[in-house]
Amino acid sequence: MQASYYRDSHITLYHADSNELLPDLTSVDLIIADVPYSFGLNSTDDGASWGDLMNASQIYTRWLREFQRLTTASNGAAWVFNSWRSFPTLARGANEARWPIISLLVWDKVRMGAGTLRGLRPRYELCALFMQEGFRIKNRRLTDIWPESLPHGKPTGHKSEKPVGLIKKIIAESGGDLILDPFVGSGTTLVAAKQLGKQAIGIEIEERWCEVAARRAEKAEVAPLSDGN
Repeated sequence: MQASYYRDSHITLYHADSNELLPDLTSVDLIIADVPYSFGLNSTDDGASWGDLMNASQIYTRWLREFQRLTTASNGAAWVFNSWRSFPTLARGANEARWPIISLLVWDKVRMGAGTLRGLRPRYELCALFMQEGFRIKNRRLTDIWPESLPHGKPTGHKSEKPVGLIKKIIAESGGDLILDPFVGSGTTLVAAKQLGKQAIGIEIEERWCEVAARRAEKAEVAPLSDGN
C-alpha cells in the first residue's frame, strides 16, 4: 500500500489511480463515487455507435465489481453519480457486474445549470444506489428526489463539485463508519464524512485536486456530539 498524501484522525487521502489502488483495499461500509462522465450518449456527437457505448461500459463494470467486493463483508452500499447521458453505460456495467441498481436518486439542484441553446436547461443529476443483501435504508419515508442547491459559483473550481449537504445526507441515511470516495475531486465526501465524525478514504489521480481536498479536509471540523437535551 502506498503512502498517503494527507492523513488526520478521520481522513486518509491517496494521490493515486483508483484502478491501481482499489485492489489493495479490503473492506468499507459505504462508497460514494462521482465517476467520470467522459463517455455516454454525448459520444454520439462524434459518430459513435451503440456498440461503442456499450463497450465503454466495461470501465463501469470493473469499478462496480471492486465496489461490490469492498462492501461485501460490511453488508454496505455504493452510491454512483451519473447523468442521463452516461446512465445507459452504467446500467450495462451493472448488468455485466451482476450487481443491480436498487434505486435511482434524482438530485434536484434547485437552480438550473448551463445547457445547449436548443434544449432544456438541466437542473438535476442522477445517483444510482447499489447495495448488498443485508443493507437497508431505514427511513421508509425517504423518496428518490432530493433538493439541494449547488455550491454558488463552485467555490473550489471543480466542474463536478457536489454540495456538502447532499453528501452528508447520503452518509447519514446510509449509516456506516468507514466511507470510501475513489474519485475524490475537490474533497466534498471527505469534508462531509469528517463533519459527521466518520472515517473516510479518498483517492484522487490529479495532484492539484489532492491539494484542494487536503486543505478542505484539514479545515473541516467534527460536529460536537449532542447531549440529548
